[in-house]
Amino acid sequence: MDESGLPSISIVVPTMNKRGTLETLLKSLMKLDYDRKRIEVIIVDGDRSGKTEKIISGYPFRIVKDEGKGLNKARNLGFKNSTHDIVAFTDDDCIVPRNWTTKIAESFSDPSVGFVGGRVIGDSNGEFLSTYAEETVVATMPRFEEKIVVGTLHRSQLPAGCNMAFRRAVLEKINLLDERLTYGFDDIEPVERIANAGFKIVLNPEVLVFHKHRIRLMEFLIQNFRYGRGAMLYLLTGTRSLIQKWLFRYLVGILTGIMILALPLLAAYITGNPLFVVVTLVLSVAPWLSLMGFYAKRFKGGGRMKRILFYPAVDILRGFAFAFGALYQLLSPRR
Repeated sequence: MDESGLPSISIVVPTMNKRGTLETLLKSLMKLDYDRKRIEVIIVDGDRSGKTEKIISGYPFRIVKDEGKGLNKARNLGFKNSTHDIVAFTDDDCIVPRNWTTKIAESFSDPSVGFVGGRVIGDSNGEFLSTYAEETVVATMPRFEEKIVVGTLHRSQLPAGCNMAFRRAVLEKINLLDERLTYGFDDIEPVERIANAGFKIVLNPEVLVFHKHRIRLMEFLIQNFRYGRGAMLYLLTGTRSLIQKWLFRYLVGILTGIMILALPLLAAYITGNPLFVVVTLVLSVAPWLSLMGFYAKRFKGGGRMKRILFYPAVDILRGFAFAFGALYQLLSPRR
């Protein structure tokens, strides 16, 4: 702490082959309103081509070379090379506002706070999938509207790895981030351990970053497939938590739905009776109509029909991608 009472902050940014968005982040980090003597920025570079390093070299930031073997491994490497009291993480497809570090520092004013997470808002100029990510029934990013101080995480209060900060001593106490989690939920697991260790969790919407959401459907589905893999890895860690219980129920629900759809198709194949195909079609339409009803109640104004019609389809495809990712990871010999 200096005379102002604000802590020194290390900012860690893992990056690998996202040169198209990295420089936008670097420029935003240069504009932070925090005392430059109280900040260090560490870029953990997993790009072996050297092109990313060329971009970073134009900025007064430290570069740490990484082997590219997982996001938490890169985060831990950045942490080990950092020196300040608070360690904040963001990603190479984000933009941080000028007051980002100031709001983080203010959120750590209580010494019993071990972790601070913030809001993440899409920065993709009204693209359909970017807007969907903000409005879907199952949140893809944190949605808390008011500052929350908790001792236990709940499903509606999940942090995002692209906007999180740890008190250095607390992250060391829980032995850093779990490097086994490589596809998703890597950011939730350490926060639960911090809460279990007796420290407070602050979720502050004023700690804000802008994120380049996926805007192409296939990229979005691949992302959710990877999240499914991460969810299964998280469940296989053997720990027990409220978030894991919710994840387990979510996966069981999706897989049960897939089985219900598959059984009539199997019956049609075995018996040759086309009536079973009709049953499958009816069962397929039911969840879509149900979700359409949900979105019809939620939305008013321009673009309403497009969202009511297509958001349910994306919800369903996303759920399938997530479930198949989880199954793939469960059956993978390299898990």
